Amino acid sequence: MQFIFYLLLTAIAYVICLVKLKGRTEQERIGSTPVFFNTLIFFGIFEFYFLKSLFSNPGFHLFGIVISLTLSLSIYFYLKSLKKDVESIFYKLINQGEGKVSILTFMQRTELSQEEATAFLEQKIAQHQGDSYETLGNIYYEFYNW
Repeated sequence: MQFIFYLLLTAIAYVICLVKLKGRTEQERIGSTPVFFNTLIFFGIFEFYFLKSLFSNPGFHLFGIVISLTLSLSIYFYLKSLKKDVESIFYKLINQGEGKVSILTFMQRTELSQEEATAFLEQKIAQHQGDSYETLGNIYYEFYNW
C-alpha cells in the first residue's frame, strides 16, 4: 500500500513539474538546472515517505534515486524536444510579434545557427509573402499574411 501511495505522489509531482517547465520552455532555454531540481523533488518525496526504512532497506532507497533520475531526465528530454520544434516556435513568435520576428530572437528560441535560421525564415517569406529589413544590429522578417 505504501508503494502505491508513493507512486501516486510521484506521478502528481511529475505532472506539476512537467506543466510548470513546459510553460518556461516557451520563454527560455531549459538547461540542466531543472533536471537537478526535479531529481531533488522526486527523491525528496521518496525519502520523506519511506524515511523510516532508510537503514533497514537501503536498496529500496537506491531504487528511489534511479526512479528520480529517470523521471527528471524524461522531463528534460521531453522539454528539449518541444524546444526543437522550429515550426511551432516560428508561429508563436509571429503571433507574439504581430507578423514580425527578429533573426536574433528566432535563433535564441530555436538554437539554430544564423545560416539555418536565415534559410528557414527566407523560405517562410517565400511561402507567406513577406519582406526582411535590417536595423542597427538586427534583421527583421515581416510577414503580411500572418
